[in-house]
Amino acid sequence: MTKDDRRGYVQTVLGLVKGDELGVTLAHDHVLIDGTFMYVEPPEIGQRKMAHEKISLENRGWVGYHWTSNKDNVELKDEEIAVSELKHFVAAGGKTIVDPTNIGLGRDPVGLARIARLTNTHVVMGAGYYIGSTHPDNMDALSQDDIAREIIRDIDVGVGDTGIKAGLIGEVGCTYPWWDNEKKSLRAGVDAQLETGAALMVHPGRSPNSPVEIAEVVDKAGGDMSRLIICHIDRTCLDRGWLKELAQTGCYLEYDLFGNESSFYPPNPDVDMPSDAERMDVILWHFEQGYERQILLSHDVATKHRLHAYGGLGYDHLITNVVPRLRKRGLTDAQVATLIEDNPATVYSFV
Repeated sequence: MTKDDRRGYVQTVLGLVKGDELGVTLAHDHVLIDGTFMYVEPPEIGQRKMAHEKISLENRGWVGYHWTSNKDNVELKDEEIAVSELKHFVAAGGKTIVDPTNIGLGRDPVGLARIARLTNTHVVMGAGYYIGSTHPDNMDALSQDDIAREIIRDIDVGVGDTGIKAGLIGEVGCTYPWWDNEKKSLRAGVDAQLETGAALMVHPGRSPNSPVEIAEVVDKAGGDMSRLIICHIDRTCLDRGWLKELAQTGCYLEYDLFGNESSFYPPNPDVDMPSDAERMDVILWHFEQGYERQILLSHDVATKHRLHAYGGLGYDHLITNVVPRLRKRGLTDAQVATLIEDNPATVYSFV
């Protein structure tokens, strides 16, 4: 299939669908993921027992606060639970979920396809490489072109021998300071973007400098800035001047941690995680500034404690809880649709 054949369509694990058929879309959530790379053993001896327990009502509060320090919590591998959780999303009116689980995160094309069929959802799968600590042992030996060709094959032909195709490039992982292989991986993602017409999603390092540097690299490499998505804005920086500078590059700003209400952020304890109320304030500011067409919303569910089955808010939180609050704050139905229907349909459709 050529680039022109896909124009205006979104590629899901079950095939192409027209962009305007995506419906309500989660722009960034993980259905199946191996997140063991982020597990951190608690330094306190007294807490190490809980780190190796299954999640229960008794330890749920501790796990929710120290969510990277429970081994059971950092893996989503149960397809039956995934189906049950996505049914909540569908019942709330959801239709599409973008799952940027790629190489390094335990990508499972066949599992995603089974889940999509059982839930009647559109699932868009990612391609490319995550952060350096999850790269394969041969990453040094891979050239930029090697990586780009692999991404292009995942989109054009399918992952391995599954025939199941990726629909976006990402989330390409960057830390801060950058690893050389992460820069190589990002530039390869730009090459693949230009070849395929797919969106390029980038996970920035945990510094306000990282998204700006990513945008500069993509622009310098000739990437399509209107097809660049920078994730996790809400854990990186919410300074309005900084946000305006980033938005002026033309990229999409993804606020994808809705439902993560704890101010304590284990991957970067020096930064306080904003609340959903603070996220909504920033979203409304984007409308005031005229940047509402560059905004994407989601939860970045990647751990058990975020699921209904384990006492969390689930994949439907954005629809069930956040959207009504946005309407009360003054957004019209059309403006809400811009955020959770129109913008995802625009950026995830091939050009």
